[in-house]
Amino acid sequence: MSNPTLRQISMLELIPRAPRKTYTKKLKEQLSDRGYDVDERTIQRDLVSLERVLPLICDDRDKPYGWSWTEEGLGIQAPAMDPIEALTISLAEQYLEPIMPKASFKRIGYFFKRANNVLKDTSPRLINRWRNRVRVLPEMLRFKNPILNKSAEQALYKATFEGQQIRALYRKRGDTKSSLRHIHPLGLVMKGSINYLICMMDEDKENPRYLPLHRFESVEILDEKIREPKDFDLDEFTHTNNLSFEYSKKLYTFKALFDFTAAAHLMETPLNGTQKIEKKIDGRLLVSARMTDTLQFEQWLKSFGADVEILEPKKLRDKFKKLASDLTEKYF
Repeated sequence: MSNPTLRQISMLELIPRAPRKTYTKKLKEQLSDRGYDVDERTIQRDLVSLERVLPLICDDRDKPYGWSWTEEGLGIQAPAMDPIEALTISLAEQYLEPIMPKASFKRIGYFFKRANNVLKDTSPRLINRWRNRVRVLPEMLRFKNPILNKSAEQALYKATFEGQQIRALYRKRGDTKSSLRHIHPLGLVMKGSINYLICMMDEDKENPRYLPLHRFESVEILDEKIREPKDFDLDEFTHTNNLSFEYSKKLYTFKALFDFTAAAHLMETPLNGTQKIEKKIDGRLLVSARMTDTLQFEQWLKSFGADVEILEPKKLRDKFKKLASDLTEKYF
């Protein structure tokens, strides 16, 4: 392909946003993979020309020179975003901000900024009305996020994504000082307000473990690939180590009597497709369903207090009987 306009558009798509950068040699190789046979000198001329009219920056402190989009530059944005797309992205911003690492969220902030600008251009009052009239509320109590070392957090994400070993200063719970660890990142798990690194350590070559990200003081990415256990499964690991809410993947038949006022919403928002509800003579609701054995479901049931009586399974009923006995002992 020889069309210079298409070649330049393709080249602009390959340039990263600052602080990352790329080089003419790498661009030549990538353009060649896309079918554009062009020399480095031509690429350099194109970049210098485009720098005059686009938010591109050249890092000329060392050779070879590095090229980036500015941090606020929108890059190649086509086709145009319509108001419905902008509204959707604006809502996504509210959902994502509480659960994403702040540094990662900041990196994609220009997408949200672009969406908000589209809304402002469509109707200057629309974006303000949208912000004032829409709320995203958590189902359960949201704890304050722990304080993280931002550079360590980003290094952990990068090492996990690229499958690279790390050398890190990590502080165990209860310790006042960090110790040096050689770690093989296997995955990341976000649970509530805490993010965990699933990993292997050199001192234990068989058993993966999980480490809260906020206990990392510093992280150095090594130029070595990780050692991964054979047939490692992240879902299985989180299940067996109680990182997920599951006690067991097996289903059981759940039956309970609920106070009508407390559980009336289940008639409109069922537990799942197997749920059945029967209104009893005393006004209570008999609710039954096939459920997975999870901590999350038990915590939800506990939130009803005396407004629920567990009938089945017996194991769950016995748990609640013991809870009632323990509470009686503490408060009476």
